Amino acid sequence: MSTASDPVDRLSGPASDALIAAISKAHAVVEAETRALRDQASLDLRAFEHRKSQALLELTRASRGLLPAGVETLRGTPVAEELGRLREALDANMALLAKHLDAVREIAEVISRAMLEAESDGTYSERVAGWRP
Repeated sequence: MSTASDPVDRLSGPASDALIAAISKAHAVVEAETRALRDQASLDLRAFEHRKSQALLELTRASRGLLPAGVETLRGTPVAEELGRLREALDANMALLAKHLDAVREIAEVISRAMLEAESDGTYSERVAGWRP
């Protein structure tokens, strides 16, 4: 038998609706960033970082006092369903961000190698274009 102060009971009503809305907002932000990364659109990662931070703050505030200590009690609730969707979106987002970071590393290595080769072919030596001290 659950009581009004039981965490499971608190997972229904306006507080639960606010938590689900916060989870949905976080999901939408993550999905938008993932879409932009997939579409290779010109995107402002700082703006997405800010939006994700705001969504996390809202999620944290909405969940205070609502989420039970044990995850098992969430099973089958709308909150659990939304959290599962958010988790899937975050996994896809992290995988795509990892690919982009790998690409940035590769580009940095190519540039670094090119700079080293440019230095070794005399481009940056003391004698440049026939000039003699």
